[in-house]
Amino acid sequence: MRYFSIDYRSPPSGMGQIIDTQKPEKVGDQYNFILIDYGSNPHEDISYVMTKYFYSEQAAQEGWAGPIMTDIFQYLRDQKVTHVHDGELAYEYEGDRPVLDYRGLFTLDKWIEIISSYL
Repeated sequence: MRYFSIDYRSPPSGMGQIIDTQKPEKVGDQYNFILIDYGSNPHEDISYVMTKYFYSEQAAQEGWAGPIMTDIFQYLRDQKVTHVHDGELAYEYEGDRPVLDYRGLFTLDKWIEIISSYL
């Protein structure tokens, strides 16, 4: 499975990581994940095999990813992500099996639908 694990603690760990459960967790000293990050200060995080940075002065000024979420949604689709682990949002849907599966994961489409309602 390929899923996006969002990290609301963000700086300096980025917005989250794309994780492929069919691949090893590490390659050498690096996490075998794609780090997703945004703002107005593009950078690579050498802890990960790849960093996908979404440049946005507006997102940096507003302090949230809202202005570039549609770009992030598309990138997740392009990367064949199927599910999202969103620990904060999951509290609101705990026990709601049509929304969350037994592992506490949202389907990507359901997560996009929910997050889009905040934009």
